[in-house]
Amino acid sequence: MSRKKEVERLQSGDLARSNIARPFIRFEMKRPSGKHALEIKGLAKSYGEGTVIPPFTASITRGEKIGILGRNGAGKTTLIRSLIAGGPGAGDEPFNVDAGVAEWGHEVNIGYFPQDPRAWIQTGMTIFDWLQAYDPQAGNEELRGLLGQMLFARDEVFKPTDALSGGEVARLYFCRLFLQKPNVLVFDEPTNHLDLESINALNFALQKFEGTLFLVTHDHDLIEETATRIWNVGGGQVEDFRGGYEEFQKELSKRK
Repeated sequence: MSRKKEVERLQSGDLARSNIARPFIRFEMKRPSGKHALEIKGLAKSYGEGTVIPPFTASITRGEKIGILGRNGAGKTTLIRSLIAGGPGAGDEPFNVDAGVAEWGHEVNIGYFPQDPRAWIQTGMTIFDWLQAYDPQAGNEELRGLLGQMLFARDEVFKPTDALSGGEVARLYFCRLFLQKPNVLVFDEPTNHLDLESINALNFALQKFEGTLFLVTHDHDLIEETATRIWNVGGGQVEDFRGGYEEFQKELSKRK
């Protein structure tokens, strides 16, 4: 409701458009992946006596956008960490599954946005130095341009990473993904610290993204406008629904 009221307030003209800072988010790919982006075969994970992921099998084609739903603690993060562990481009994300495999396709390059991106950003550096360390081949002009897109203007690029707000951490991490140019995006709650303008920019960017997307979020507007397929996680099950969020909600209504 607060998001809805904010939109109404912006539309009412109370704020001049020129006063609203809008980041420019666009996810480009170095190259597309093969047609078969991911094959999941009998993937399973439990903690003690509790099953989080049952033996789960699915096939994902290039360009599919999967919205992952479920209550807090249902196992959504466990599911995506199981998928990307050891995946190409995902970085060193150690995670052990109990059974099964996730086989990524030809030319896949994974861009991962973790639930807590702050833990992935080294302290004791400026944001410019941190971004440059990720891709030393990138020129100063390119790095400043990317940071400027994410509202880090002029001397703000020398801000210490220790002093970043939650929203700034998220926007800086997006800059890293811009440099990487992955063809598969795996996002775990990317809107947690974003303001309305940044969420809207992210929504538009994900709709335009031509690669494959796995999106964990409680933002149902974002899911509704981007997802072409739904995975519903909970109760030790993963339901694979071949359709968008609105169709999934209609299906749930029929079951009641």
